[in-house]
Amino acid sequence: MVVIGIIAAITVPVVMANHRKTETASKLKKFYSTLSNAVKLSEAEWGMPSYEWETWLVSDFEKDKKWFEKYYGKYLSYMKIEKASDNQKYYNDISSQIPFFYESTMLVYLNDGSILFPIDAMDNPIIDVNGEKGPNRWGRDIFPFYILLGNDDIDKDLIYSLPHVNTLSWNEEKRKHDRSYYIERCKSNINAGGLGDGLVKTCTYLIQIDGWEIKDDYPHRI
Repeated sequence: MVVIGIIAAITVPVVMANHRKTETASKLKKFYSTLSNAVKLSEAEWGMPSYEWETWLVSDFEKDKKWFEKYYGKYLSYMKIEKASDNQKYYNDISSQIPFFYESTMLVYLNDGSILFPIDAMDNPIIDVNGEKGPNRWGRDIFPFYILLGNDDIDKDLIYSLPHVNTLSWNEEKRKHDRSYYIERCKSNINAGGLGDGLVKTCTYLIQIDGWEIKDDYPHRI
């Protein structure tokens, strides 16, 4: 009985950790697919590519909400939209991690339990895969995506392909590296405060290039 108890004490946490990894990666893959599809459908509806959509650089709840409802309202399943200040505990958790997360930041509560919010501009959506649950940290349950607004004329080194959703920002996308580079970048800036050159631009991409799987050498505990 003692041996069984010891084995259980060792194996149960491993099983739970693997389940969290699988669930996190699955939600990221689903969001990538869902957002990509939403972009394509909305482009067709409005008769223009996403890089011609209205955008701005300062978080404004009313503008963000109207923008979201205009371009994504039909194509993303969500329960409600509210200001970050309406969920004070969550706001406190996230604002300590992300410099451009304001009380007026829009929170979109998706039907699968995740929370979507824009940072700095509407073309930089962030997904918290498990919503209000902890740990509310970069690279663990919070991951960035990018809608590459622009076209080939903006930067000759950058080739945009459909759909426009990506897991690297445009300036990172134009210079690809090997996998070890993204592992180091992912783990280097865990406390850098968000939109620096480390974690925020590479952890989501690392999971993507690994086939939407969180491998054993992933730098952060899920």
